[in-house]
Amino acid sequence: MKEKRYIPELGQAAFGQPWKEFEVPVIWEAALAYLDSELSRVMWNIHQKEYSSPFANTGISFEECDVFSIYAYSWDFESEQEYNFKWRDIEINWYKYLGRGMSTNALLTAELAAEMLEDCLAAVEEYELKMIPDLAEIRGI
Repeated sequence: MKEKRYIPELGQAAFGQPWKEFEVPVIWEAALAYLDSELSRVMWNIHQKEYSSPFANTGISFEECDVFSIYAYSWDFESEQEYNFKWRDIEINWYKYLGRGMSTNALLTAELAAEMLEDCLAAVEEYELKMIPDLAEIRGI
């Protein structure tokens, strides 16, 4: 796999939070977008209202499981945001929203993206079942 060093856009370099060494492959962006979609579906089931995604420029976070965490872009220029998404030792940053100015601290593969998505989706399902106890019975689990 050929490594691609990350080069920030001008606005990110001048005004944004720090970035990591490598570019994020498009397969990872797609996997994170799918995770965002699934998390939004689950949060709708739990709260019955539109979910403000931490993958967007909302200022919120999702730290409800031990598998991964997500933090929306921080507008707090006084403190440094280490990452927006973390799974295992992999940290991914973006500029304002998922898909823009994405960088990472590791070389990422498609196989690793599949593994990450499987782990994270299982954690989201576990969270949904914890928050809606009757759901397991409804689904016949």
